[in-house]
Amino acid sequence: MEWMIVAFGGGIGATLRYLVQLWVIKLRISTYWSTATVNVLGSFILGITTNIAIDSSTMLAFLTVGVLGGFTTFSTFAFDFVKLFETKKWGTSLLFVGVNLIGGIFAFWVGWLI
Repeated sequence: MEWMIVAFGGGIGATLRYLVQLWVIKLRISTYWSTATVNVLGSFILGITTNIAIDSSTMLAFLTVGVLGGFTTFSTFAFDFVKLFETKKWGTSLLFVGVNLIGGIFAFWVGWLI
């Protein structure tokens, strides 16, 4: 039964990620920045959720594995980086990596402190 709750959370997270991508497209920003946005925001929310007292392991799995697992994406991060690198956008590709990795770790830490 718990796996169904995690699957439901994953659907919510994936839908939210898609909505962020649509929002970024509407702002006429390159779509790879939607990947950075969800990864940094997801890291921040993960920092908050893993540091608060959640008595239910099912609820924790729903939020962390389900919703945030569906929301954030390492595979798209890797794909976007390779696309940037192959098009010789060296500065943008390095900035993209930095925002995802350093920004994600920093956002997690801030969320953890909250």
